[in-house]
Amino acid sequence: MGSQASVDVQAFTIDRNPSTTGSMATRAKRRRTWARGAVFLALVAPRKSRADEPLEIEVRGDAIAIPPKEPSVAGGVIRRERLNSPGLEAGDALRTQPGVAVFESGGYGSPASASVRGATAAQTPVYLAGIRLNDDVGGAADLSTIPLWFMNRIEIYRSNAPLAGDQLGIGGAIFFEPRRANGAQASAGAMAGSFGARAIWGRAGIGNESTSALVGVRADGAKNDYSYLNDGGTRFDRQHDHTSVFSNADTRRLDVWAVGSMRLGARGRVDLVANDLERSQGLQTFALFPTTAARATFKRRLAAFTTQVPCAAVGCLVTSTTSIVSTRTEYDDPLREVGLGATRIDLDGTRLEDGLALRWAPLRHFSVAPSIRAGIDRLTIGGQDRAAARARRVFSRAALQGEWAGASQISLRALASAECHGTAIEGPLPWSAPGDATGPTSGNPTCTQFQPSARAGVEVGSALVTWLATVGRYARVPTLSELYGVSGVVRGNTALIPESGLSIEVGARSTRALTQALGGLSLDAFAFLRWSSDLISYQRSAIGYVRPFNIGAARVAGLELEASYTPLPFLLFELGATLLDPRDTSPVRPANDLLPYQPRVVLTPRVEGRARFRQSVIDSAQASVSYFYESSRYADRAGLIVVPEQGSLDVTGELRLFGEQLALSVRLTNLLAQTRFDLIGYPLPGRAAYLAMEIEWR
Repeated sequence: MGSQASVDVQAFTIDRNPSTTGSMATRAKRRRTWARGAVFLALVAPRKSRADEPLEIEVRGDAIAIPPKEPSVAGGVIRRERLNSPGLEAGDALRTQPGVAVFESGGYGSPASASVRGATAAQTPVYLAGIRLNDDVGGAADLSTIPLWFMNRIEIYRSNAPLAGDQLGIGGAIFFEPRRANGAQASAGAMAGSFGARAIWGRAGIGNESTSALVGVRADGAKNDYSYLNDGGTRFDRQHDHTSVFSNADTRRLDVWAVGSMRLGARGRVDLVANDLERSQGLQTFALFPTTAARATFKRRLAAFTTQVPCAAVGCLVTSTTSIVSTRTEYDDPLREVGLGATRIDLDGTRLEDGLALRWAPLRHFSVAPSIRAGIDRLTIGGQDRAAARARRVFSRAALQGEWAGASQISLRALASAECHGTAIEGPLPWSAPGDATGPTSGNPTCTQFQPSARAGVEVGSALVTWLATVGRYARVPTLSELYGVSGVVRGNTALIPESGLSIEVGARSTRALTQALGGLSLDAFAFLRWSSDLISYQRSAIGYVRPFNIGAARVAGLELEASYTPLPFLLFELGATLLDPRDTSPVRPANDLLPYQPRVVLTPRVEGRARFRQSVIDSAQASVSYFYESSRYADRAGLIVVPEQGSLDVTGELRLFGEQLALSVRLTNLLAQTRFDLIGYPLPGRAAYLAMEIEWR
């Protein structure tokens, strides 16, 4: 495993007492620095400081972080301080990262998903505390069920997933890592915002480096009764346009978390994670025909137990993991507004997984890491007055990773994996179409699909830049949800077949070196190319839902840039940029060969400033301004339906007081009130504001 790069926090002190300023040269240097930062200070200083009160200005302008689980591939890290803004959800945080596309279905608390480099959400595994959320039952991971209030960091891997993931996959991987207790602590907070958004939460923990425990609970929700422009179904005739209020879009969530850790000897460790989540929401279709009575309820319970113990050989460590995820989704459509095929559908999913991994370094510069995983997924689909359909997936994987780190700043890494998938279905589906597999399958399959995958990479370091190159072969079988599943906007397709392909990426990364040489500049730039066979994509139907299908062949090329620049110790500029060219390369394809739902240009500039105050009630102040731009996307293969370009100007601010025990924060979103739509035409909220307060005891 590679180490995470970081840059020391830069700070300087301005002392307005002449008796403490030091030499003339020092005073002149400080006056020049003050002149450059005067405008910023005028904006962030909450009150005038006394003449003898020192003032410290600081920005946590860390260089771009290297993803720790696999440092040789393109990726990034979002730290805890970026996850604390009121009203911020996982999709909002991920949207700032290059190569990541986020798809929403409404306002605060509504389902959202993420994909990487032109993949679909089902092709991008999302892990929460090491547990894969988009398992073979659920397909795409719902980002609205991920608790940022309990998270320590987010790790994004835009290339193939690291060994810590159970599948290499087409769309990289995203890891959400929870907080851990460090000493006795407790906190409580509340949030209120536009469109009826509200939340209360609390955390409590105790422990040290040897043993710790942290628990937390949060209840939140929103009415999501925002207004939108309704064209009455006549897009090109403006005389029918009128303003409507989104109805039946409310959400309510209750989230309970617990994490514990205990050290075993000098190198051993035991970790436990448990979660219980419940969410209720209105179920929508077209905004043109809003629903009034359709509802959806989602319940999730997960637990994971991980142990790390040293083995007999020197430099050897064995890690075992056991996890279980149980979900239940209930769709109630008494007026048949959504078209589920029944007035009520229940989906019950369960995933049980075990894994064993060994890491051994027999030589100083060489290590190997074999691992095995096995899991069972079950999905039961029941409709009112209908026989239940039952689907099952048996998964097993064997993998071997080798790493050689030479003394001349050259590292080589290789990973090979073989997966077996066995799928079975019994019973009719509520929305069965002619040709769908609705009867019992023959036998008891345990390996109906065998798929090998591999990746090899090289990393060459220099004084200023580290050069990286990776080539890989991936494969992915359709999930049970893609084959047989259903949601408010997605239907399954039993005719899907596995997808596979090749990927190549080359890039350059600079962190500490450029920061020292060019006054706070760090860059991360990658180019990639991926060829896919039988790629699973989605197509919008005439009645408002999307359905997966296999594209004969596809090619996705792209450029990604992440840049961070600190011209002054208290000022930080950031830029994320993605250029994407996703093409359908099938022998028989429509005239428009661009893959649907993929924006070709995404830009996320951001400016942040931070000030610290000594001997003051106010400890620190922080403000940031960011903009998100996304180009237009096609919503169908023929290119007839276009989701227009959209953007959002956001502002955040935070004050910490009384020894950082009290935090007051504000977040303003979409200040320009730009019209935004999700992937199937749902209107998204306009201008909104969120306020939060949190008290912490340590």
